[in-house]
Amino acid sequence: MTEAMEPNVPKKQTGAGPQPEVSSSPSPAQQPKVPPAATKSEGSVAKPAAPKPAARAEGGAAESAAPKPAAPAGAAAAKPAPAAAPKAAAKEKEVEATPEPPKGITRREFLNYVWGASMALFLLQFGGITFLFAMPRFRAGEFGGLITVAASEVPQMNATPVANNIGKFWLVHTDAGINAIYRVCTHLGCLYFWSEAAGIFACPCHGSQFKLDGTYIAGPAPRDLDRFTFQVLDANGNVLAASTDGQPVPLPPGADRVVVNTGQKILGKSIF
Repeated sequence: MTEAMEPNVPKKQTGAGPQPEVSSSPSPAQQPKVPPAATKSEGSVAKPAAPKPAARAEGGAAESAAPKPAAPAGAAAAKPAPAAAPKAAAKEKEVEATPEPPKGITRREFLNYVWGASMALFLLQFGGITFLFAMPRFRAGEFGGLITVAASEVPQMNATPVANNIGKFWLVHTDAGINAIYRVCTHLGCLYFWSEAAGIFACPCHGSQFKLDGTYIAGPAPRDLDRFTFQVLDANGNVLAASTDGQPVPLPPGADRVVVNTGQKILGKSIF
């Protein structure tokens, strides 16, 4: 039993060479693992582990690499650069102060002017042709123009009137003078005749009657007989007398001819 109680002491080996020293400290593999809580004293407080610099650096790089939200376009446009505003105002003042050079006529304006002038010329020509076509033109010696009657053909005072079929008028001579009376009745346009027995003008259509000077007597006619203007000329063509209002004029001495203008009719006096 004494042998069993003795500690295990390594026995020295006998030999010729040196013996290796044996370490009394156990190896790391043989050391017992002690829990962290057992190594600390009961009164000590656990401190939080400091963050690792490498992890912080990596987080900063990730934050810098992340895309930042873009600012709204309206906000950026709504905030003009304070330095650009005065420059823009100065440029506007320069533009306003500088007079614009006179602009020449453009091709479009030139074509518009040419077109307008062509249309105006066409309308002028068309209007002139229309006027000349519509305006009555009569030759001398036909109705609507100048009818010349010799002074020797003028009837005597209060004698039977002389009919001019070309000019469609009666040449009469009364106490007041001579006159040229239109041969168409003022009622409905019938041709009246001279009644020698009655000494009046009588219309066969509806019975209208007129005196030698064309004054209304009876019948449905609304006015006196119409008259023409005329001139009394001498042999040299000088005007001795003229009637422009339909009134008779005395036949002057030296009269050579009477020129009646059948294109100028004077309406008779209305009786209503």
